[in-house]
Amino acid sequence: MTQRTFYRPPTSLEKVRTLGHKTKSDPQVEMKDDSVTTTLLPSILVVDDDPSVLEMLHDALDLWGFDVFLAKNGREGLHVLATQKVDGILLDMDMPVMGGLTMLDELRWLGYPTPVVIMSGGVKRLSQRELMNEGAQGFMSKPFSLSFLRDVCTTIFAKQGVALHD
Repeated sequence: MTQRTFYRPPTSLEKVRTLGHKTKSDPQVEMKDDSVTTTLLPSILVVDDDPSVLEMLHDALDLWGFDVFLAKNGREGLHVLATQKVDGILLDMDMPVMGGLTMLDELRWLGYPTPVVIMSGGVKRLSQRELMNEGAQGFMSKPFSLSFLRDVCTTIFAKQGVALHD
């Protein structure tokens, strides 16, 4: 069985296509009085070591209008954050190389205010309340429904003033 590696090259949010058609991964472009107004898609980083979870979350979030970045452990997640601005993070707790709690601690130590929602099949060392005290804004127990995921993302992004697409 071959393991799929998920790599998504950085999207070019700085470049705006003003000609041709738009795709979901392109920034939204509106023409007003011969000028171009750019509305960037809300971006989200998904950090999980399970390729099937990454694929499922990528597909759902992309369908809902997110610009999605993927990482398979905390170290890769920090690398993405060093090169891309994201509006939110979905973070698994148990991963090899660097787990979710370590990544969350690093994020806060480095001064990233990005909202983080923890995903876990079971929190062993810390309670949900303790995770919130560590800097997480939400918690989702695996498995979770896609409608619950959408509700969580909508709530987190509404607090930042970002509206999701229907």
